[in-house]
Amino acid sequence: MRASPAASWLVNAGAVMTERDGAPAVAHYGDVAAEVRAVRQAAGLMDAGHVLVFKGTVDDAIYPLDEVFAGNVANLRYGRVLHTLLADEAGLVVADAYIACNDDEILVLCEACAPRQEVARLLAGCPVVDVTDEVAVFCLDGPKSWGPLRDLVGRDILGMPYLSVENHDLDGTALNLLRAGKTAEFGYWIVAPAADAAKVHGRLMAAGAKYGIAPYGLDALDLLKLDGRFFNVNREGRVARDPLPLGLQWMMDFQKERWSGRDAILARRAAGVARKVVGFALAEGLQGVRVGDVLRLDGDPAGEVVACGWSQGLGRDMGLALLDRAVAWAGLDFTVDSATGPLAATSISLPPFVPASLEVKLDEV
Repeated sequence: MRASPAASWLVNAGAVMTERDGAPAVAHYGDVAAEVRAVRQAAGLMDAGHVLVFKGTVDDAIYPLDEVFAGNVANLRYGRVLHTLLADEAGLVVADAYIACNDDEILVLCEACAPRQEVARLLAGCPVVDVTDEVAVFCLDGPKSWGPLRDLVGRDILGMPYLSVENHDLDGTALNLLRAGKTAEFGYWIVAPAADAAKVHGRLMAAGAKYGIAPYGLDALDLLKLDGRFFNVNREGRVARDPLPLGLQWMMDFQKERWSGRDAILARRAAGVARKVVGFALAEGLQGVRVGDVLRLDGDPAGEVVACGWSQGLGRDMGLALLDRAVAWAGLDFTVDSATGPLAATSISLPPFVPASLEVKLDEV
């Protein structure tokens, strides 16, 4: 497992480390519920040591990347970010990716459900360099996440549109700042030199103190993605793999003539998608659902659980189920075959709450 650029700082701050496909990552800081609450109500900062980072020049890399990634990379404008996916030759999801067109530089950030070597293999024909070990990536999320950035680098960040990228300076450290996130709240991804990782983390935490900032880890992020209904490549993505039942059509450009996995995905699309991922919630007070548990409708098998966890917004256990398409909609009553017996559940629309960030007017702060 490679060393995290911020590992010693994070461990000293109380982080419990884990790994994801050989990459270092923070699991939690001792109280996952408090970490989730911080992101939903204030701000949270995560060291994203599991994210793979590649860099190239726009002129050299943009068209080769367009022939690998599912989204329309070729039409990416300067200062903008594309949220798309990387699939293998069988059309199965390998990575959830942000591709940023940053002046003359192109930046690729991947959360993968496959080893680093597999991502590198799929990108082998692209003139990009794996700089994962040379940078640190931080995710700053929450309805007040704009606060520490505004105070540290200036009010300009308040005008950043969603899925945009800018360069900023923090006490002499060059930052790539992406307006992006996967929690349903305001979000920013920050790329810094690995040598300055501890400094950047410390400055963000110090500046965020008055906004209620807290560090958070992957355990909290998985829950935030779940009830925020952001695709989690390491939960439902790792289990289901097929982007069509996962509902990822919006990440793919079917008008493009070439990208990795295109033919396999189009063939499955033409044959018809038999299943679809839908949210569900257990009845109040019930617990014990697990990935792989079967959902039944009127006693007949209808699908299985592909992700699950506790939702603070709902105040109960919830999850995502891969359901037969004929019953893949909200408002149906199911039972879940759990290890402790049948559990009552209802399919629901997601997210089940209004994100606090929607009530914030950045032009007024």
